[in-house]
Amino acid sequence: MSTVFCQDIYYGYIIKGDLIGAISYVKQFSEQTELYNQFMAIFEQEKYHTYEVDAYLNEILTIYQRYYRNVFYLSIDKENAADKLRAELAAFFSINDEIELCDIERYQIAEAFENRGFHFLGGKTSGYYGPYIWKSTETKTFKVELPDGIQAYTVKLLDGFISKSWLDYLSFGEVSPGGWTDSDGIINCVKSSYDFDSENFKVSLLKHEAQHARDLAVHKDMSSEDLEYRAKLVELIYSNDRNLLERFAKEADSCDKSNGHSVASSRIIEGFSKTLDKDYTELGNLEIDVVQATAKTLYESSNTQL
Repeated sequence: MSTVFCQDIYYGYIIKGDLIGAISYVKQFSEQTELYNQFMAIFEQEKYHTYEVDAYLNEILTIYQRYYRNVFYLSIDKENAADKLRAELAAFFSINDEIELCDIERYQIAEAFENRGFHFLGGKTSGYYGPYIWKSTETKTFKVELPDGIQAYTVKLLDGFISKSWLDYLSFGEVSPGGWTDSDGIINCVKSSYDFDSENFKVSLLKHEAQHARDLAVHKDMSSEDLEYRAKLVELIYSNDRNLLERFAKEADSCDKSNGHSVASSRIIEGFSKTLDKDYTELGNLEIDVVQATAKTLYESSNTQL
């Protein structure tokens, strides 16, 4: 057992949706007692968050919090947990007919939040449900350099969030998606998450999401795994200041095929290992130019396969 708490290891558990692993890890360290107690209060004692919205909307958000507990803490099967979420929401809105969860989100829930001045986005993120709810949207256009050319991309800067899906919830706001791409190719950016001059914005959000948009424009049915694989390779190609390969190694998981981020990271680590003929444990010490060149080779190979 390591005697030093490693934030990257902890974040790796969270990103994979392994809440039990994350809790077990932090429990080992006395300096993380407060964090451990936070987990126990929410997931063991069910002392759920109260958000700065009215009681009606808080009831809806509590239903989602129970879903998070079911699927991540109690380890209820994803489909069964989703069924429970659908049933609770249907009962809340007094819907007696058979109705899909996506339709409850698209109509009843979205309307409830929009009527109170919020934007609402439902659906799944890496295999799990969890809403994005925010107050304001500003639109800007950037020119983004990608391996296959420079293109203009429109970005929506979103602000005033009260919910950023399950990853933000599990990490108590420390880890959350910095953005996503709509079906129409528009990039949505969580404004508070970024220094707009940083690699975190220019590479990990803008280039990552722009690559998604470009790929979906050409290959509409590209899998989540392929989308994330190619976008993460683009991050590695353009990153100079951060060891993203080491981060991807910690979040790698090839078992849960529904989590595109974790599977893609696993695929990248495997690709680097085979290309460079190195063991996984040796990849964290690579020079940045080697990382960039190898990522470019893997990206070009992916182009050929497509």
